[in-house]
Amino acid sequence: MALLIDGHNIIGSGLLEGISLQDENDEELFVSRLRIWRSSYKGKITVIFDRGIVGGASRELSGGGVEVIFARNPQEADDLIRRRIHRRPQGLVVVTNDWTLRDEAKLYDIETWQAEEFVQRMQSGRGRRSEAQVDATYRGTGAPFETGNEASPDEEGAESHVSLSESEVSEWMDLFGPSDPVAKRPP
Repeated sequence: MALLIDGHNIIGSGLLEGISLQDENDEELFVSRLRIWRSSYKGKITVIFDRGIVGGASRELSGGGVEVIFARNPQEADDLIRRRIHRRPQGLVVVTNDWTLRDEAKLYDIETWQAEEFVQRMQSGRGRRSEAQVDATYRGTGAPFETGNEASPDEEGAESHVSLSESEVSEWMDLFGPSDPVAKRPP
């Protein structure tokens, strides 16, 4: 499923720890979290923010499977989200707390998630669930990943279920470079 996220609406919900609309770089912080979460979510993610200095797609923030768009002045993110809803794309999920957008999406049979549901999905590491089972497996066991039976990410022996495309790996390598295989690690 493709996600269409009302960026400032989600940031303004107060549910994202360490990110606030008062932060000068709130968009960057949010997009960084989306990129990390995107590694476990298989669908396309587009986040639309209200009026940026320059409107349109942001090449600086887009990447890692996340497309970032700023509404051109005097438009707002809601205007761009509404246009996409009217196209009736298959498999779209609109992520917002804005009741007007949520009601409009429902008129077009488009699924919606409120900020709380979306943030819970991000925090649990799960992108989406199939009707019969969860997409992931319980960390390293091969058993189904069940609600309430989650291992913490820092649990000893826990395995990551991250899948990155070659372009995403290349982007990360460009940003951080190769690891130093000779570097000593603490015991």
